[in-house]
Amino acid sequence: MKRYLIVFSLLLCFLPRAGYAEASLSDLFIAITDSKSALEDNDEQAYKKHIKELDSAYQKVPKKNIKLEKDITRQIAKLKSAHDSDKRTATLQSLSENLVEYEKQLNPVDKNEKRQKLKNALYPIIDDFIKAIKSGEIDQAMQYNKDLNSAWTANEKIVRSEDIGRYGQIETELMMTRIALSKETPDKESAVQHLNQLKQELVDYLSGKEAKTTEKKDVSILSTYLKDADQQIEDNDLESAKATLSQFVVDWPNVEGDIRTSNAALYTEIEQKVPDYAGSLNDNNKTDIQQDLKQLNQKIQLAISKTNYTFIDAALIMLREGVEALLIIMALISVTKKARQPKGTRWIIVGGLIGLLMSIVIAFIFNRYFSGIGQGRELIEAIVGLLSVLMMLAIGMWLHSKSSLQNWQRFIDKNMAQAMTSGSILSFSFVSFLSIFREGAETIIFYAGIAGKISTGQLLTGIGLALIILVLIAVFFEQLTRVIPIRQLFFWMSVLIFLLAFKILGVSLHTFQVLNMLPTTTIKGLPFISLIGFYPTVETLIPQLIFIAVISFYLFKLKRQ
Repeated sequence: MKRYLIVFSLLLCFLPRAGYAEASLSDLFIAITDSKSALEDNDEQAYKKHIKELDSAYQKVPKKNIKLEKDITRQIAKLKSAHDSDKRTATLQSLSENLVEYEKQLNPVDKNEKRQKLKNALYPIIDDFIKAIKSGEIDQAMQYNKDLNSAWTANEKIVRSEDIGRYGQIETELMMTRIALSKETPDKESAVQHLNQLKQELVDYLSGKEAKTTEKKDVSILSTYLKDADQQIEDNDLESAKATLSQFVVDWPNVEGDIRTSNAALYTEIEQKVPDYAGSLNDNNKTDIQQDLKQLNQKIQLAISKTNYTFIDAALIMLREGVEALLIIMALISVTKKARQPKGTRWIIVGGLIGLLMSIVIAFIFNRYFSGIGQGRELIEAIVGLLSVLMMLAIGMWLHSKSSLQNWQRFIDKNMAQAMTSGSILSFSFVSFLSIFREGAETIIFYAGIAGKISTGQLLTGIGLALIILVLIAVFFEQLTRVIPIRQLFFWMSVLIFLLAFKILGVSLHTFQVLNMLPTTTIKGLPFISLIGFYPTVETLIPQLIFIAVISFYLFKLKRQ
């Protein structure tokens, strides 16, 4: 998900565009981001595919005989021919910068007009704001504060696109002004000082003086500040808590983009509350502010959470489905050996290989489809994730129950008997094919549900590990079944897949929250646990509790049988 949010934030940060150009260039930026990810994962096939998509998307962009077009064409050609990873990465970066400039030329903006509009909107309010503070009209000053922030929000894009360092300094001065006025006794001197500095920042920007860029910080620093402030309030060190919250305000402009793209409502809440708390914190309101800071921190952690799947998750899926298919194949082979039908054994293997090949074909189709859907990918992954959870439930509660195993055994015996009596060795192949293909189709759906949150390296490592274990199970099948009965093996594999289903359920529901398709109601006191996909929200917790209840009932019922 992160790379798509980066793409959209980059697009939003530059300037407004015509509908056609916006759609085309969005595809270009997405293809560049996907290409970079493929390079990081050392996935040559994916890299070539994304470069092909990039070239195709560029051909659809309206051309205006701009000089940059030749450079962009050369860079795309270089990406096709280059083999060195560092050269590819450098070319992608240069191409990205050229596309940003190209987009500006496709959709020219009168920057001088926008700068003048910014000046006309902010300067009069700042002057009136300062006069109101100096004359002691605090209520009027607070109204000017609202007007100033509204005017800034309406005109800030031009500053953010041209000078991100200056943008951060202006944002800081605005919030520090609010802090000064939010104190129990408004600090008029400090407020005027920050307003004067704000005006100076605007003067420097309008004169073309570029600000020094601040050191890039990780968005997780916000959570650290709130935790520290919480502890300082707990220790009754209110001055330190105010200083920590003020530092939060200083660093906020450097990391606000990550919050704005993932949760716009939280972005607004932070800008409104934290400066006020930094100024107004005292003995009378410290308990309320402390509780609100805890909840705010919880929301921030949810907004910046990066729950990913690991090779263990990938291996569990392959093992769970692979063991079942393997056991069925081994059962078929044991029957043909007892009946002294070597041709049947060979055709069982052929049928299994055909089933595996068909599964790979379907996997390829899935991959092609998911790679081409662009912006809707996360939504479809979330939907498929929920579908895979339902399938896991169905598998655990139907396929691996005692009756289901008996049904499968009867199915195998029936087909084997027909094959023996009719002499049709293709029947051996059919049973084997059906077993492998069915398990392969289920595996593909499960992997589709986690595709966007696992790296190619982790996925391949998990599959490779699972295949090694499956080979060992096949080689030592007879010895293994003496130690672990098949029914117990099914049972424990089902328990493991249920645990993974719990995680997929939480991650999929949280994706709907990130996409603003599901509300986010945080629960105080509960932690966020990335490893198991646990999010402290009502909307994710209730379905997971229902899931646990259903599984518990199933296991209890299974134990009594």
